[in-house]
Amino acid sequence: MHALYAWGNFIREVGLDRDPGWLDPALLAGDRSTLNESLTIVDDGPLVIDGPHTIFDVDGERVEGRTLIGRDLTGADWRVVYIRVATDGTRKHARRIMAEVEEAGDIDTEKNPTRNWVGIGKIVTAWEDSHGQWDFALLKVKESKG
Repeated sequence: MHALYAWGNFIREVGLDRDPGWLDPALLAGDRSTLNESLTIVDDGPLVIDGPHTIFDVDGERVEGRTLIGRDLTGADWRVVYIRVATDGTRKHARRIMAEVEEAGDIDTEKNPTRNWVGIGKIVTAWEDSHGQWDFALLKVKESKG
């Protein structure tokens, strides 16, 4: 199973990492797959999200979105850290998405990264745009339930 994660300055600078829409139970459960029209990486529309596997920081703890369903976060310090991009779980599909991203802008590719920013699975390839707005990582992961 492969997963594509995205993060970067863009979502923090415009406050999308703390958008209340992230906590919508439909997004966290995977019943909805977009946050809003502002969260994009290419001009084809909003980023399609795998909410259950997106990684949040909640009061210093890293958790998957699915674990937040029904959890009261009133007064909690939370934000999205790593957005899991919705794919079919294949390396080919993730690479197809990244080919569109690479075509749209100046992207540097690291084919054998030694650092795993996301902290799960094994990183296969990493990308960074030359403007410092987006970072991406393709990981080989063991799929968690949910």
